[in-house]
Amino acid sequence: MSAPRVTAVITSYNYGRFVAEAIESVLAQGLPPTELEIVVVDDGSTDDTPERIRQFDGRITYVRKPNGGQASALNAGFANAHADIVALLDADDVWLPGKLHRVMAEFDAHPDAVMVQHTRLLCFTETGREERETDFPPVSGKYPMLPEDLLRCGITATSALAYRRSGLGALLPIPEILTGHADSYVSAIAVLKGPVVSVNEPLARYRIHGGNLYSFQHGDQQRAERRLAQMETFVREVQREIAALRPSYPGAGLDGYLERFRLIEQEHRFFTRGAGRLEFFLFLQRHSRVFGALWTPRYRLFRGALSLAALAFGYERFTGLRRRYRDSSLSIKLREDLFPAQVREAA
Repeated sequence: MSAPRVTAVITSYNYGRFVAEAIESVLAQGLPPTELEIVVVDDGSTDDTPERIRQFDGRITYVRKPNGGQASALNAGFANAHADIVALLDADDVWLPGKLHRVMAEFDAHPDAVMVQHTRLLCFTETGREERETDFPPVSGKYPMLPEDLLRCGITATSALAYRRSGLGALLPIPEILTGHADSYVSAIAVLKGPVVSVNEPLARYRIHGGNLYSFQHGDQQRAERRLAQMETFVREVQREIAALRPSYPGAGLDGYLERFRLIEQEHRFFTRGAGRLEFFLFLQRHSRVFGALWTPRYRLFRGALSLAALAFGYERFTGLRRRYRDSSLSIKLREDLFPAQVREAA
């Protein structure tokens, strides 16, 4: 029997209440069983995930394993995939109609592409609000590329990622020390391994609920420390991959690319443990040095003013004011006026 054209890998940990909807969204893509394989990896769930999945017997491959974190779950998915194109889906998300046809068309049009990524709709379960994400990295191409383009290559989450398995090479298996951010790791490194294609069109719905690692507020110290530890591990693993590339691509924007992830790590550290007034000011100055080449002169002036405001107000007060500002219509208008859409993720 010939191999399927695409394998959908769904990873789940205690998402029994969501997993059936995720599977249904894959089945609704309209591909015949000969072309579509569905692998559901249950990473040691302690809820009713096995019972919820039983209704799909015969239509999916169910892989249950001891809990090991995101990298181990994705590795199990890749290991059980028979197609060369592997599309990923978190069990609490869903794909929108036509997603797989669009992704496969991009792989067909770019036979050397290693990764296809796309934007998502953000669905807030508490309010029912839905909006298109604004921080998608719309860069297509092959490394080495201009340092400015490499800086625009951000982090894409699981449900918006698809890979040509044969192009990932030494990236598989994913280092299993990455209990979180394994999806971020592969998307961050894939751009250094071969051509990537970015589709600036929402093809999945990302569900934001109380169980997301990034959907909690200040005060939940345990979750904040866990998130910080995962980000520190992610940066170390990215640094290791970049170090291996340096002899072949000296001076090809790798320092700036690594620095952007170090800045994210520092932001996580501030969120978890706070920051001194001068420490935070110097961090904002460092951020401007890294991303300044992407910004318009007006926006660089604006960021300079923000740095001075941070020095005046201090970290806690400044970030509180910034959170309220970023949710306002004024923030959206200023960002649209001050710098182009393709670099807004760097703001």
